[in-house]
Amino acid sequence: MALPPEPIRPAATTARTAGLAALLVLAGLVAYLPTLRNGFVWDDGSFLTANPLIKAPDGLHRFWLTTEPTDYWPVTSTTLWLEWRLWGAHAAGYHATNLVLHLSEVLLLWAVLRRLRLPGATLAALLFAVHPVNVESVAWVAQRKNLMAMLFFLLSALGFLRTRWSEAGGGRPEQPALAGETGWYAFSLAAFVLALLSKGSVAPLPLVLLGILAWRRPVNRRDLLRLAPFFLVAAVLAAVNVWFQTHGTHEIIREATALQRLLGAAAAVWFYLSKALLPVHLVFVYPQWRIEPGQLAWWLPLAAAVGVTGGLWRLRRSVPAGIFAWAYFCVMLLPVLGFTDVFFMRYALVADHYQHLALIAVVAVVAAGWARWHAHPARARAAEVAAFLAVGGLMVLTWRQNETYRDEETLYRATLARSPESWMVYNNLGLLESAAGRKAAARADYEEALRLNPRFAEAYLNRGQLALDAGALDRAMADFQRALQERPRNPEARYNLGNALHGLGRDREAIAEYEKALALRPTYAEAENNLGVALAALGRTAEALGHYQRAIALNPAYPEVRYNLANALAGGGDRAGAMIQYQEALRLRPDYPEAETNLALAYEQAGRLPEAIALFQRAVSVHPDYVEARNSLGIALAIAGRPAEARAEFEEVLRRRPDYQQARQNLARLQAMGH
Repeated sequence: MALPPEPIRPAATTARTAGLAALLVLAGLVAYLPTLRNGFVWDDGSFLTANPLIKAPDGLHRFWLTTEPTDYWPVTSTTLWLEWRLWGAHAAGYHATNLVLHLSEVLLLWAVLRRLRLPGATLAALLFAVHPVNVESVAWVAQRKNLMAMLFFLLSALGFLRTRWSEAGGGRPEQPALAGETGWYAFSLAAFVLALLSKGSVAPLPLVLLGILAWRRPVNRRDLLRLAPFFLVAAVLAAVNVWFQTHGTHEIIREATALQRLLGAAAAVWFYLSKALLPVHLVFVYPQWRIEPGQLAWWLPLAAAVGVTGGLWRLRRSVPAGIFAWAYFCVMLLPVLGFTDVFFMRYALVADHYQHLALIAVVAVVAAGWARWHAHPARARAAEVAAFLAVGGLMVLTWRQNETYRDEETLYRATLARSPESWMVYNNLGLLESAAGRKAAARADYEEALRLNPRFAEAYLNRGQLALDAGALDRAMADFQRALQERPRNPEARYNLGNALHGLGRDREAIAEYEKALALRPTYAEAENNLGVALAALGRTAEALGHYQRAIALNPAYPEVRYNLANALAGGGDRAGAMIQYQEALRLRPDYPEAETNLALAYEQAGRLPEAIALFQRAVSVHPDYVEARNSLGIALAIAGRPAEARAEFEEVLRRRPDYQQARQNLARLQAMGH
């Protein structure tokens, strides 16, 4: 039996639908326009720009078929892997994609709500399109996972709603399936799988589908059988997600009793509802909650939640949409209420991006209430004015909230203005200060982070790195060792401690630390490289070569390891191999004077003097104070029979570094030869 043909829509209806769709897209586009000029923030680095799997040619294989990623969200990772080939490290392309995904979700949400015959569906979609709570999901590139998950979540729901048995009648069990029925069911299930492979927070969808059935009609055994594959997929992929997030680490994200988790979850529900209804004072990192079961205030949210649930349950026959909306809101928040820990909960128990999916219930209820108000002719004009003001106000708030994500420093300073006890933000601000060369300010930020949280291992690591860079190796070691006290299984702490030991000439101890770092993180390319350096320093060149090659296999776009490998090859007499690696290092990092100089030396030793001189000249033109390259240039010029130019280079070296004895000796030889 074929599906009945879709009714032919009058041209006016089609035009109106297209016009409303255009309005939704235009409103969302205007509200989120500032995001297109934003940069990367916080973990956009580890998730994208500094992620070796994103840059690796075989990254797709490793995302889908290995346990290397921190999270098993291969659909999201695939989009970023593909986009890296298009935009590279240019943020605008990723922000544009996030915005397109958001606008697509708005249209899908509109389609789902219309399919549910929700009054005010267009207003609900419009409110969602311009709501400032969604800024965190759209303007933060790493939250691509939220957008991808919601896209397939809505597609799954829409496919489910296209099946005949999901309708109010449900069809008699003995009726055969209509043609296309199986197709929509399979589409819905496949979209749900893709949603879970984008982010695990969509796992409650089967409960939502069950709720839709219960809202429309009594649920029967056949409904449960049809939903069983959804529940099975959710259970399996949720378990996979949990395993990926916890394997190889024993870090405790937060310490809380079962009672504290319950009280915190109830408070979080009301927190999210308040931000959905009055989205002001939104913060990237909210103050961390200290849940005290002995205080009455922490019991009130739980009592209110129980009371509202009981009241809506009693009204379920007269107002079935009420209990469904409340249940949907709570169920979609369930993965992020703190019953299980999410990494970001180290810093704050709540976050705007956690309620991206749950927000649908709030805008739907508000829009449905508005539709009832608007249905009275005497109140229609007032309702329209109220809707216009609400949408306009949300657009202004969203525009402003987007501005706070312009760059990391803007975001961090805006966060500290509202959440001054955010030790994580002080630490990250210190990283920015350090990168900008403001070392004293960076140290002050790290110390403020440690004052607020004396157990914050990352701040000890970063303060230790400042000391390491300044040559204060003992002070650096003390910070790295303190970081290890707080997080004994932290590979970065082991790696940095190895660097400090290497700097002190204690290479055997450094090797032990690098090996511990690699035991904790086998894909740690930097530790492989530095282990090779320490081995080479002890004369164990053959072992060093193996570690350099493993580092390259882990991260082919790593210029420093190419340089170190080239040095080892040159030291072993493989001049041709060394030249190839120096050239590759320069391709990956054109401004690499050490690689340029050593390649020039290799050319000189091979008798390719003109090429060597050209490389030396380029190195000193870009880095005039690089006296080693200038001295080597002088030697090459002397060999080439250009003593006057050689003399000028040796004299310039001594002008810049009067204590550079090699240049003084070379100049003396020229003078002895009468030049």
